[in-house]
Amino acid sequence: MKYTLLERDKVSYICVVLLNEIINNQAYPPVALTGEDVFLDHYLKLLHSKGMLDINNGAYVPTQAGRAELENFYAKYTEYLRMFDIFCAVDLESGNFAFEEINNPSFSDDQWIDFLSNERWTDVRVAVADFKGLNPIEIVFMSFLTEGRFEVGAPRWQYNLTGEEVWREIEEICNTAVSREYLEQDGVLEDVIRQGSQIALDLIREADEINAPQEEYIEETEEVIEEVTEEYVEVVEAPVYGYSYWEPYYDPFYVSPIWLVPVLLW
Repeated sequence: MKYTLLERDKVSYICVVLLNEIINNQAYPPVALTGEDVFLDHYLKLLHSKGMLDINNGAYVPTQAGRAELENFYAKYTEYLRMFDIFCAVDLESGNFAFEEINNPSFSDDQWIDFLSNERWTDVRVAVADFKGLNPIEIVFMSFLTEGRFEVGAPRWQYNLTGEEVWREIEEICNTAVSREYLEQDGVLEDVIRQGSQIALDLIREADEINAPQEEYIEETEEVIEEVTEEYVEVVEAPVYGYSYWEPYYDPFYVSPIWLVPVLLW
């Protein structure tokens, strides 16, 4: 296989899911785990040993170090959503991208999903990641996050997260997807990346123009809501960057420095 999921990367991905649940949903698992939560024991102990979790009143709680790690991941995940997810549906014959229609007012959510499922589209995210020197497995992991494949609270989510099946599926996707070598035969891939990046940047500009007045209104009317659950650290939100931050992506060879940082710094 060209792509193999390393055990340390798998552990990092699992721990990111747990950190997100603990910090952003303020779900503090007890040290004495019961039921299917026992599948999480190894990973919670690891996060605790690395200083990303602490123990308070018999429960695992987040530390500032854990929050900093999750914040770094959110920076990468935001770039994935903004600049890489667009390559999930490309018509290689016509050169069209499904995301050109993402703001089509005639599409309901279900219709948009059906539109993305059309056989005309090819997922070239693995090829794009390979072209840019990124880890395709990390890109597919992020796509699974977007699709809710690691949804906490779903039946047997603890087993599904820590077992082998979902991770083998990620490996299989990477190794069966349209490859960089195939798309580079006729010089197609560089053109696809250039065109997709342009569409993504146009969508970012449009979103910024739409959201600017709304953000001003929210700032004027925002009210303080009393927290019910104790918050050990602040929740982590997606970073907001100005349009100039994204402009280097006009270059199809550009790779943001954030992608050079491991998912978790062990």
